[in-house]
Amino acid sequence: MIRTTSQLISLHARLEDEAAEKLRALARLHPEASEALDRLADENAQHRDMVARVYREGVTDAFEVGYLSNPMNEDDYALKELDGPMQEAVESALLNEAAVTRFCVNASRDANQLIPNLPQTFSRLAKRKEKRRETLTSLI
Repeated sequence: MIRTTSQLISLHARLEDEAAEKLRALARLHPEASEALDRLADENAQHRDMVARVYREGVTDAFEVGYLSNPMNEDDYALKELDGPMQEAVESALLNEAAVTRFCVNASRDANQLIPNLPQTFSRLAKRKEKRRETLTSLI
């Protein structure tokens, strides 16, 4: 169960890293789409770093002991493997993108009392991730 700011940030970083790894692996399997997939994986790293930067800039002892009013369950955001033919793999990537987007939306709703600018950062990431769906969809 995700209850603290630190746990929230850690799960977000793991989700972004795992999603990026899966996209890079898919890029190696499908060189014809590697440019777009690698670009999306690079964006995952940027998204992870954006949240981490806001966390580092805003964290104090007072904020660190902050607890989410609605704890989040990590299992609700599990990512799928990107296996099979390109269409199936991209469909799984779209589901992964939706899971990370859902995490960002939920985190933005519950992070209001935790760290300044954290809710806005998660909200911006959710909007950016919605746009990434177009790139993934264009690959099939």
